[in-house]
Amino acid sequence: MIKLTSLLNQIIQEEKADRCLRIARRKYDKPGAYRSGAIVKCRNGDIWKDLKEEEKESLHKWFSRKGAPGSSSGWIDCNTCREVDGNKQCKACGREKGEKRSQKPRCRPTPAACKRKSKK
Repeated sequence: MIKLTSLLNQIIQEEKADRCLRIARRKYDKPGAYRSGAIVKCRNGDIWKDLKEEEKESLHKWFSRKGAPGSSSGWIDCNTCREVDGNKQCKACGREKGEKRSQKPRCRPTPAACKRKSKK
């Protein structure tokens, strides 16, 4: 019975991980003295004061992004991007009535996102 209550207390403590513990887990992959010392220093305010936690990228955030300025719709087609006067010009994602393109549209929210390779 004692082991069960100690196990439950440990699970509850893990759920209540504070900012310092989450950062320490990210920086030190194994639990140990370095991680524990870093957590104590963080809680005292000696380290990681201005370190912000990474925001998770969600589908809602991804789809709510606006496209390139001046485009007719939010997203752009990466297959249509061309260099014009040193700027990247791309057509809006989707096709106009009667328009034909040789490739399927590769839609991204901004021209900068076209540089990244998509995972297959």
